Amino acid sequence: MIITRNASAYRTLQYNLSQNSTMLNELYVKTSTGVEVAQASDNPSVVGSIVSDRSELLKNDRYVSNCELVQDSLSMAETYMDSVEEIMTRAKEIAIYGANDSLSDTDRDTLAEEVSQLHQELRDLANTQIDGKYIFAGYEDETMPFTGDPVVYNGTSDHQMIAVGPNATAAKNVTGEELFMSPVNLFTTLDDLETALLTYDSTTISNQLTPLEEAAEQVRIQTSLLGNNSARMDDLISLHESASVQLEETLSRNQDADLTQVLSEITKMELSLEATMQVTARVGTLSLLDYL
Repeated sequence: MIITRNASAYRTLQYNLSQNSTMLNELYVKTSTGVEVAQASDNPSVVGSIVSDRSELLKNDRYVSNCELVQDSLSMAETYMDSVEEIMTRAKEIAIYGANDSLSDTDRDTLAEEVSQLHQELRDLANTQIDGKYIFAGYEDETMPFTGDPVVYNGTSDHQMIAVGPNATAAKNVTGEELFMSPVNLFTTLDDLETALLTYDSTTISNQLTPLEEAAEQVRIQTSLLGNNSARMDDLISLHESASVQLEETLSRNQDADLTQVLSEITKMELSLEATMQVTARVGTLSLLDYL
């Protein structure tokens, strides 16, 4: 009976030894990964919160990336829009100078030729491509937006929208229609100035100053709206990043291990395992003679 009880105790000690070893290994894994809940069975009560937090973090990362994409696209467009404004400003300067009665017909011919060159520069800017896409064509960004003589717009009037938050979108482009064609047609304005210069009449030339200023103001308005959209993206990026910080804190509370507590448990478990091993070794060496 003594030997039978000893064998049963030995098996129990071996089982406890195996269990303690497994638990200790799990604690070692926690210290290396820093994760308390690695799978649903570790703590079913917090799994739902962990999954939700991870999902929201992914969404926030995507929104931040989209906001930055909008800013990059608008920044590139702004560079070319500044050049468009410079063209219209120069055209107005030409009109002011060309209206001077002291100019000769030859002088006005030279100015008219410069306006013709400005017209071609404006057309080139309007058909700007980046990575093979026409940036002022709306959704038809694979089709040249400005063609013909007189110039016509082949793009769309709607913006390319992108999600920048829950139920929030932003335009990542400026359309050629709103920048070049409506309500003031920049190409027609330059054509009219060139024609006025070739009449050699100062009054006719002076009459072009108002539409030229309206054209320049149209470009400035679009540039201002672009700046407002870019500033809005800054605000949204800051908002999403702040939300992500809070989500990460919540996720950490639910998922991450308390390393101080884990290290304390390891110390206790190592002592317990060592004691179990000693007892198991002692029981394993007992023989019938030990009971005689």
